[in-house]
Amino acid sequence: MKHIIFSIIFLQFSLISCSQDTTKETFERAVKFKKDGKYQEALIEYDKVLLIKPKFVNALINRANVKSLLKDNNGAISDLNKAEKIDPSEPEIYYNRGNAEHEITMYKEAIIDYDKAVNLSSNEDYYLARGNSKKAIGLYEEAIKDYSEAISIKSNFTEAYYNRANAKQKTDDFLGAIEDYNKAIGIDPSKIESYMNRGNAKIRLQKYQEAIIDFDMCIKINPNNYLAFSNRGIANGGLKNNEKAINDYSKAIEINPNNADSYFGRAGIKHLTGDKEGECADLKKAADIGYEKAKNIYDKYCK
Repeated sequence: MKHIIFSIIFLQFSLISCSQDTTKETFERAVKFKKDGKYQEALIEYDKVLLIKPKFVNALINRANVKSLLKDNNGAISDLNKAEKIDPSEPEIYYNRGNAEHEITMYKEAIIDYDKAVNLSSNEDYYLARGNSKKAIGLYEEAIKDYSEAISIKSNFTEAYYNRANAKQKTDDFLGAIEDYNKAIGIDPSKIESYMNRGNAKIRLQKYQEAIIDFDMCIKINPNNYLAFSNRGIANGGLKNNEKAINDYSKAIEINPNNADSYFGRAGIKHLTGDKEGECADLKKAADIGYEKAKNIYDKYCK
């Protein structure tokens, strides 16, 4: 009888061990699939893990992250709600839920979750994310404080400098923005957005020649970036280099024929050079794409 009881206990222990080994292997497989960008395969493996261990918080967080990558942010939030009930002291739950909420424009809810994450752990990514949500609803000064906090934790945080620069532009602190773009570029000289936005800030300060240098760098990094050509057209227009400006706008239109700003900008240069026919043609094209201001000018001056 004792032998039978021992056998049953041993069998149960073996099944538990086997289940744990299977869960571990499946979880590791899911992690690898996610790392390799195979999100659907990763999701299937996390589903298997959670069937065996439904209270496995890391699996819930990781599955939520995969769901967000697959644009199923509501599904991600559902997983993270479950994780919170199991372990409300885990900051990654609130950080990832905030990310999912941010993606579906639930910015105020995201900020509340980032607050919880920050209160549990002082992490640069949490401050960056909260700053992004604050920036999205126009709380630029508060966003700047969060980006600064992120930088105080990680001094070479490119994204924090870049986003702080963008927030500073929104407060008309163009010099401060340029300083931050300089730092972002010093850390990561391949980030095209830093040159683009620094060039835009320089335009606001009427530093047109310096702006052109930034847009030249954008074009060097990506010769098919229509915004760089269009923005360089603005800078050349500011320097009254009308022919160069028209060439820049024309190149932008060649790359992206559906960008109304480029037609509108070229119309402005043609107006200055007395080419009313060309001006009206460009205004009409911009209006047809949906640019209301171009339509109003066209209706007033070209009909």
